[in-house]
Amino acid sequence: MSHLLILIILFTNWNTIINSSTYIDSINQKVELKKEVYFILNTKCNFCHAKKKNRVIFTLDNMNSFSTSIEQQVFINKKMPKGRKNKLNMAEEEKLNIWINSLDNP
Repeated sequence: MSHLLILIILFTNWNTIINSSTYIDSINQKVELKKEVYFILNTKCNFCHAKKKNRVIFTLDNMNSFSTSIEQQVFINKKMPKGRKNKLNMAEEEKLNIWINSLDNP
């Protein structure tokens, strides 16, 4: 009976360790995804937004709060980014979509 109890305790603790590790990996992946998306926003959007008055400059701190607007302008209205040089390639579009879908937007 005591061996069974020990095995149950070990299994329970092992399962907790695995779940914690998975959670940390998930957070690290979200942080890395956010950095990659920020690079896209910075290279494809910010340089142009900086030239215009009253345009949002995306930062790591504020970009999540603009995700709904970014989705609207890039994927629904297809108005951004402007210009052929700034056009998003398929990989960039996919990254943006993954990032937007990973957020808890209303």
